[in-house]
Amino acid sequence: MRNVWLVFKKEILSGLRDRRTAILVLVFPLIFYPTMLGLIFHFSSQNVSSAEGTVPRVAYQNKEASPVLASFFVKENELATTFYREEGAAREDFENGTSDLLLEVKKKQPSGISVEVSYRKFDQGSEIALSRAKGVFESYLEESMKQKLSGMGISYEEISPPMEISVNGVGDAESAIGREMLEMMLPYFVILSIITAAMGLGAEITAGEKEKKTISTLLVSRLSREEIVLGKFLTVFSVAAVAAIFSVVGLIYGLGLFGISLPLESLTLSIFFWILVTVLPLVAVLSSLVIGIGSFARTQKEANVYQTPVLMLVVLTGILSMTGGMDLGKFAFFIPILNSLETFRELIAGTVNLFHIGATFITTVPLAFLLVYFAIWLFKREDILFRV
Repeated sequence: MRNVWLVFKKEILSGLRDRRTAILVLVFPLIFYPTMLGLIFHFSSQNVSSAEGTVPRVAYQNKEASPVLASFFVKENELATTFYREEGAAREDFENGTSDLLLEVKKKQPSGISVEVSYRKFDQGSEIALSRAKGVFESYLEESMKQKLSGMGISYEEISPPMEISVNGVGDAESAIGREMLEMMLPYFVILSIITAAMGLGAEITAGEKEKKTISTLLVSRLSREEIVLGKFLTVFSVAAVAAIFSVVGLIYGLGLFGISLPLESLTLSIFFWILVTVLPLVAVLSSLVIGIGSFARTQKEANVYQTPVLMLVVLTGILSMTGGMDLGKFAFFIPILNSLETFRELIAGTVNLFHIGATFITTVPLAFLLVYFAIWLFKREDILFRV
């Protein structure tokens, strides 16, 4: 371990002198990521505010079928209703995109009316219009019931309803967006910080040294190949772990500067401990993988080319985890990288699932050891280490 420590100190000092390492470890996690997420939050808040203030357009067909219902839509200030008499005119207006909601009203025999409602799924304006139209329908039904009961000599107010529902909306847009950012985007940016820091330094101290011929100095020393690889691995591991920590600090406190309310009450010391148990093996896997790639590559540029698919795989896995685009159940916690992200998300939300943590740990740690062994094997191969 003494020799491993010597290699570690040598590589750390060399990395600290390199501005690129400082940029990847400090600038991106502490400045770039919080700024980017702050801008996302700013525009997301604007979209929420504009959605609350928008007045959706409603195309109403056949006003004559129920003048009472039509009058309720006329009185609704949060809906802009246009009435059509000509058959099919309202539907044409809706299909052309002029209106957000289509109401086709018809008389129903022997009494009453039928209303066919058409809206566009996943369209914000159309779904807002549908939600507000439901409120109008409820008011119309209440008024209709009052009139019918009055004709029967029964007072609507004297009838005890079988169920009374009270709905209370809690929270606001800022806290909701803050929680979503913390639970969904923080794991993604943490793993992005880890891989970018590991790639930049890992290629420099392996393939970069081979390209500059400075690796010969290490090889002719009394250091074994195992000690050299382990020293370089610990260097990349330490820098990537620091980048992960700074990304968490930068995102939490950086977003706070933008006024984003983050639900930090669930992040206890116990949660932080389990986060370390989850994230550090992931750092080890990515660090050992980068060292192996750098040991195989002939030049630093070639190493960067080989690392690109790894970066894309990590980014794709992070996006799938962030968006919930892949639901594999418990099997997801046995897939490297994905299991760390999924467990990280659970821990941020305050959920400690020992099965998920255990599955992640026993999957990731052996893989890290295997990749370190693979890097050592490559470093012992003279035909790989000195190929041109």
